[in-house]
Amino acid sequence: MPPSLLIQRTKIKMQNEKLKQIRQAKHLEYGSFDANMNNIGRAWSSLLGLNKNIPGHVVANMYVIAKLIRTQGGFKQDTYDDAQNYLHQAELMQKVKDEQ
Repeated sequence: MPPSLLIQRTKIKMQNEKLKQIRQAKHLEYGSFDANMNNIGRAWSSLLGLNKNIPGHVVANMYVIAKLIRTQGGFKQDTYDDAQNYLHQAELMQKVKDEQ
């Protein structure tokens, strides 16, 4: 394996581990991501007068959009880390929902 590919894979592995640690810390601080996103979806749906609740994975995707908009104010690694984690969690939530 070329050294450049090994370095790239190592960086990806380190980034994935960093994001995992952030998710674990947030879970300890705020509780279940899924439950929180579903609760926010219910609250937003009620505020907007919708007949159906906004699914949790859609809420998470909306947070991704908010994080991406925030990048227009300048680079902040934390913003990108948060966006990646929201997108990861949204993917897992939708996958579970669609497999039911």
